[in-house]
Amino acid sequence: MYESVFSEFEVKDTSIKFAGDEAAIKVGCVGSLEETLNSKTITKKCEGVTVKSVSRGDGTGELALSLHMKYDLFLKSYGMLSDGLKDGVYAYGQSSIHKPFCLTCVVKDEDGVKKLKAYPNCVITTGISRKIENGAEEVAEMEMTISVMPDEYGNGMYEAIESKLTDESIKTAWLNNFTPDLVQNEVSA
Repeated sequence: MYESVFSEFEVKDTSIKFAGDEAAIKVGCVGSLEETLNSKTITKKCEGVTVKSVSRGDGTGELALSLHMKYDLFLKSYGMLSDGLKDGVYAYGQSSIHKPFCLTCVVKDEDGVKKLKAYPNCVITTGISRKIENGAEEVAEMEMTISVMPDEYGNGMYEAIESKLTDESIKTAWLNNFTPDLVQNEVSA
């Protein structure tokens, strides 16, 4: 275990890998990432009084990202189409299906200690949300909300303090080619 307090301070190297792609693509510049993972509580009552309560994660959640996103990745993420349109023209509408993906990133604490994070089964759940302000002194980041869903193991999020990983192949593959199988112990039949 990591004996120190790890306070998430900075997010770097955020990447998205769509199902069927060879490797992840860096998103661009992430300004903030807000994570909310869900749990459910099961209660047991005896004669109308709660005598037992158990809470556990359910593998779902939500991410809120503020970022400057690479344009090609933006088009693919939102399922923007060019079918039937002139070269260079894309449309967002009833035929635009948001593609599921795996999101990975590095989170640092205030001392520069790195934590690797992965959300293996995600999809953007909001439509395009951008703000343009004439005369602004800072370029506005776009906002997106991402639904986190459980993978085949029931997990919505994985994380590891990088210095605690003993398997170098995990460190190497995490950001570019994360899969839930990458971090599972092999089980003998």
